[in-house]
Amino acid sequence: RTLRAAARGVCVLAVDGLSLDVAESAFRHAHVRPLRSTFPSTSTTAWLTAVTGTGPGVHGAVGMVHRAPGADCVTHLVTGETYAFGPSRTPGKALLHAGPTLFDRAADSGRPALAIGAELERLTGPWVNALLHGARIVPSPAAAAPLSTDPVSVAERTVREVEAVLAHAFDTPPLVWAYVNLDDHIHRSGYDARLREALLLLDTAAARWADAGWSVLAHADHGQVEVTPSQDLAEAWARLDAPAHCRMPGGGAGRVRWLHPLPGHEETVAAALRDTLGDHALVLTPDELHARGLLSATPVVRARIGEVVALATSPRFPVPDPGAAWEHGSVSDAETLVPLAAWNPAPQPALP
Repeated sequence: RTLRAAARGVCVLAVDGLSLDVAESAFRHAHVRPLRSTFPSTSTTAWLTAVTGTGPGVHGAVGMVHRAPGADCVTHLVTGETYAFGPSRTPGKALLHAGPTLFDRAADSGRPALAIGAELERLTGPWVNALLHGARIVPSPAAAAPLSTDPVSVAERTVREVEAVLAHAFDTPPLVWAYVNLDDHIHRSGYDARLREALLLLDTAAARWADAGWSVLAHADHGQVEVTPSQDLAEAWARLDAPAHCRMPGGGAGRVRWLHPLPGHEETVAAALRDTLGDHALVLTPDELHARGLLSATPVVRARIGEVVALATSPRFPVPDPGAAWEHGSVSDAETLVPLAAWNPAPQPALP
């Protein structure tokens, strides 16, 4: 609706890893309202949901690492790497079933749809192809060089590349979507002064674009919480996530992880995991996730997720990256409440 009503066009800043409360304090020129992220609250799931309007029960991006239906291995959706106990024999069926994106819909209505993001340019595989389907990728001058994770550098690069696109003359108002990777920095340093400086740069630029007649939006995929992973819990997880108990390595996303028990061992593994993690996690089945309204147990989900799922309830939860100081994936408000910010939004047409 905003694109149809926008005088010059719409610019969307897709800010990875930004929590609602931090955005509210940093985006001083914007109107900010809350959005609730997906489950798991992770990039692969949330961004694909944001551009398609469908959930993981439809598009199939269930977390960061999951199995393809019928596979005896798991696949990392961003890197394409596979992990198995021993040589993998069965690659499985399609990882994703993503449908039309907002880029497809813009193009179908005669609007240019452009995507900016040097980090995404470097990716190959089904996830990024599904995410950017229908968009014209604007090549980044930075894509061939090592990319900085310093948030101020990321913000400055994004502003330069967006402004180069906005300076073009368009026959019809375009959709300009820019990926802003603040997530890598937040994982290591949290929402520190450097991160907040980057957000102020984005806010100033967005206000400037709005003053020039653009409708500017920003939203995030998830927030993050501070973590202190327990080495003892990590070792206990590794003992269960092994061929003696599971038919393939576990999957998940940060503070949500699952196991693929050997047939007939599901209840035994679930009980052992509950005893091991105690108050640090909630251990559920896919049916229980469905009953809680977290994840629809569709055939798409059941074919990809493990039968035993652990949701972090404590900073001590054994996340896959023991070097992370901040992480996400679970269901706390800090992880799941994200901003939808608007600078100079176009007047909304009345709904029928």
